[in-house]
Amino acid sequence: MKASDLMKKLEADPEYQEMRKRKDLELKEREVLLAADELGLIEELAEAGYEVESVWDFVNNNNRYEFLRKFEGGYASAYSILVKHLDIEHHPRIREGVIRALTEKDANETASEALLAAFYQEQNSNLKWVLANALRTVLTRSQKAKHPEYKEIYDAKSQL
Repeated sequence: MKASDLMKKLEADPEYQEMRKRKDLELKEREVLLAADELGLIEELAEAGYEVESVWDFVNNNNRYEFLRKFEGGYASAYSILVKHLDIEHHPRIREGVIRALTEKDANETASEALLAAFYQEQNSNLKWVLANALRTVLTRSQKAKHPEYKEIYDAKSQL
């Protein structure tokens, strides 16, 4: 079956159309929830001179796909704001964006202790791995030697 034939069939299928409407509504509701959760962070970043729509704009700033880049350049002076938000309860998706935005080699001085503390406290296994990945990038060699636990978490999930 050609893709165009499948699309015609799905367009005529009331069950599929109803499912698509439900999914679209769920996605819209999630967008609203995430935007509300992230609002304080975005406002703080704007006060610091960073005009971003989401913390994920920092994460995607070096993406090879230009359409994903809404922010380009460095943001080292935003690290302290991001570190502060590690201790603020956020939706897991926003928390992941904060952690990934701090996954920068030059964030060591500002973020390493906060990332380590978050790593040892994190209960969510996915976020624990995201923190392990961040530590793999942020920590110096001597810091890594003092905290080998991050590597165990990183390696365990990487092998799946």
